[in-house]
Amino acid sequence: MVFKSIKNIKIAVLFLVLLLNASSLLAISNQQEIIETVDLIKAINAQLLIKADDKSINKLLETKNITLEKLIKQLKAESNAKLPSKDIKRKLDFLQSRITINTERGNNYAVLRDKIKLKTLRVDLELRQYLEYLIEASNNYQSIESVIATSQKKLDRLLKTVKELALPNDKTGSPVLDEARENHKLFLQTSGSYRDILSYVINNPRQIVSSHWFQEFSLLSAISYINHFDLAHSINNKLAPFKIDVGGVALSFLIMLLVYFSYPFVFSCTRWCVENFIIDKEEEQQELIYHEIRTPARTLLIFFGINLSAYALFYKTDYRSSLEGVSFIIYSLIFIWLLFRIVDSFVLVQIEKLTSSNKELRKELFNLAVKVAKGLIVIIILGFGLSHFGISLTAIISTLGVGGLAFALAAKDTLSNLFGGMTILFDNVFRMGDWIKLGDVEGTVAEIGLRSTTIRTFDNALITIPNSVVSVSSVMNWNRRAIGRRIKMYIGITYESDMDNIRQALDDIRDMLKNHPDIANPHQKITRKKRGFKFSSEEDTHGIKSTQLVFMDRYNDFSIDILIYCFTRTVNWAEWLAVKEDVLFKIADILKNNDLEFAYPTQVRIIRPENRTELSEQLSGKQL
Repeated sequence: MVFKSIKNIKIAVLFLVLLLNASSLLAISNQQEIIETVDLIKAINAQLLIKADDKSINKLLETKNITLEKLIKQLKAESNAKLPSKDIKRKLDFLQSRITINTERGNNYAVLRDKIKLKTLRVDLELRQYLEYLIEASNNYQSIESVIATSQKKLDRLLKTVKELALPNDKTGSPVLDEARENHKLFLQTSGSYRDILSYVINNPRQIVSSHWFQEFSLLSAISYINHFDLAHSINNKLAPFKIDVGGVALSFLIMLLVYFSYPFVFSCTRWCVENFIIDKEEEQQELIYHEIRTPARTLLIFFGINLSAYALFYKTDYRSSLEGVSFIIYSLIFIWLLFRIVDSFVLVQIEKLTSSNKELRKELFNLAVKVAKGLIVIIILGFGLSHFGISLTAIISTLGVGGLAFALAAKDTLSNLFGGMTILFDNVFRMGDWIKLGDVEGTVAEIGLRSTTIRTFDNALITIPNSVVSVSSVMNWNRRAIGRRIKMYIGITYESDMDNIRQALDDIRDMLKNHPDIANPHQKITRKKRGFKFSSEEDTHGIKSTQLVFMDRYNDFSIDILIYCFTRTVNWAEWLAVKEDVLFKIADILKNNDLEFAYPTQVRIIRPENRTELSEQLSGKQL
């Protein structure tokens, strides 16, 4: 047990390390994708500067619009507002120093060249800062008006910078002037890309601005309406240090009251949904299933009121985004809980309906389907959660590919149990409720899981066996027999019995077994309705035994033994015991009718004298 616990701890630590490495790699991967998209926009603008035909220009413009839309989606999905920084400050200082030197020496073209490069670096720095601003604006639910105003201000400043920077009309072939022209092309690419992003955000602000769902219900307008009253102004001045106001407090209290008084209506709707979409009104388990679903539904309603009230109360604070993340996690857990209960209730009702008409229904397949459905629910909600927090599923898959070998080695036993469980289910070795014997364990199968099989022993103990062990072990299944539970016994009769009476008794016992209604008769044809195409006999396939053997078998120490070997029609233990009891009574009557008696252990003691002469004298003395 200690080694097993240590192994489980190692697996957990390995999984935690992989998860932490994945999260760090995901953040870097998402930010790198943003930088690559910006570089792609710059490359498209570079192509636009040299293309002249309308067809190529139109195609490049369409590509640029698609790329801009992709960039906005990446920014909105990013949670970290700090992009990887470049060492621009050192370059700026270097260029500024060189501009000062060239200005003193009168190298005008060199000054122009460096000024253009300096402005290019500054525009690139402003572009990065603006991208970080958009990420922060999306995460902090800034208003559309604020984002548009900021973007328009930056666009006006950029246009002014572009207008101020112009190249001289000098046609001379100066190498320094040629460098200035190359720097100017790079400046146009960078400033054009910055201008395109600013214009796209100004024209499509809703694609970057995230609005919380409570804003859609105009809670802010309701809070503002309450705060306009004169009484609220004086109270708000006192509440200002706490970053709350009368409108938020009043609306929070009102929301809680509405949630409280909506209880009966919500639960009436829940009962109606249960009756009409999950179970019928006549079902016996209706009340139980209703209570199972009502608990998570009540929790969802309560948390909805608390969450909405918290957002109305703390809408001025700086930790709204934190509240959003926590509430999303809690909502996800509640929805998982509710969906789990719905799946369990639905499957329970369907199993009850199907088992009433089909006795051979395999409940373990339903159990597997329930676990798969629950796994899919968790995966789907986890996928939505990762997308909500800006984590790319593609990066997770690639990360798992890197650490897949280590994870597979650590989870080797778990995978063995999983495939062992699938082998048990598809081979149909046994079913839930079967009486089996597996090694030293004997009992009924309680559950066949994906990892292990649980067996309830006859002394009411629950034993869990890994599926990897079960799948490679010999299993004795007592339930896989349709007709025929064996009765085997030896009847001992005394040596004083007449042989003719024994023959007659044997014939009587054979006739009794042949005509007994509860004993399987080999002369009667037994067929099954369902018969698949198999090369094995029907008797072996379905477990049908009807052999009858009644013979004088051996001369024992104190009895003549008669072998009785037959099978009952029933395989039920209690019914089998009743049939066996009846057969025993009938055998006793047959022996009595044929003047035969049951033998029991006896001993004959013979005393032999040591001297034959003494024996002769004793015998002669008795004769006298």
